[in-house]
Amino acid sequence: MKYIFCCLFLLCFANAFSQSVDTFEVRYPLRETVLNKKSIAYLDKLISKNKLAPGQKIMLLGYADYRGTAAHNDTVSTERATGIQDYLISKGFSKSDITQCMGKGKIERPGMTGKSGYAPDRKVLIITSNAATKMDIKELQVNETVTLRNIFFEGGLPDIAQSSMPELENLYNFMQQNAKVTIQIEGHVCCKGIPTVNEGPYNDDKVLSQLRAQSIYKYLTAKGINKDRMKYIGFGTSKPKVYPARTENEQQQNRRVEIRILSK
Repeated sequence: MKYIFCCLFLLCFANAFSQSVDTFEVRYPLRETVLNKKSIAYLDKLISKNKLAPGQKIMLLGYADYRGTAAHNDTVSTERATGIQDYLISKGFSKSDITQCMGKGKIERPGMTGKSGYAPDRKVLIITSNAATKMDIKELQVNETVTLRNIFFEGGLPDIAQSSMPELENLYNFMQQNAKVTIQIEGHVCCKGIPTVNEGPYNDDKVLSQLRAQSIYKYLTAKGINKDRMKYIGFGTSKPKVYPARTENEQQQNRRVEIRILSK
């Protein structure tokens, strides 16, 4: 059985001018938290091909499956993430390259009770990002919008993909460091005038775009940003950047989240 594989998430809500954001996945056998030979060979291959390189911003998120107590799963998931961090540092990475290293505990799987657990959930996600969206309050004007470069959602759903975490942390830091700023989070989907098939439960584009904007709002409030400083709205397909959007690149420009500065 292969415990390791690389998976580039399906990025269904990207901006055409985004920097590279990749997600790689290292899996672990049951109960194990230490990197084995296959894991090390896989990481070495990523490094040799510059998929992982010093200077990148890297996030390490460890997980466990549903087996075990909450305390056990927290410990296991943290040890898995920390193990990869230690290995990368031993290969010449700076600790400052790793923006976050944490265990996320177990992944809930309602209805699953088997003693063998669920192997795909025993893993560490390695999320790399070359650059976050620049947000300098001195350069931003009231009513100006900023398109977030690296916010991604699962296809047809309002669920934020894990590969969005560096950009969300960037937005959180901006809000935390600029306490007088108020914003409106604006969601947009693609594409006006183009028939699309929504495979998810949300067949109303405006509803989906609003729920996606709301997901970012909830993330920030959960991190401690005062809800009175934020609003959210979904525009569906009503405000495309490119119309008609015939190519995939043009359509990607219309799938976006924007932050509007309301006051500063």
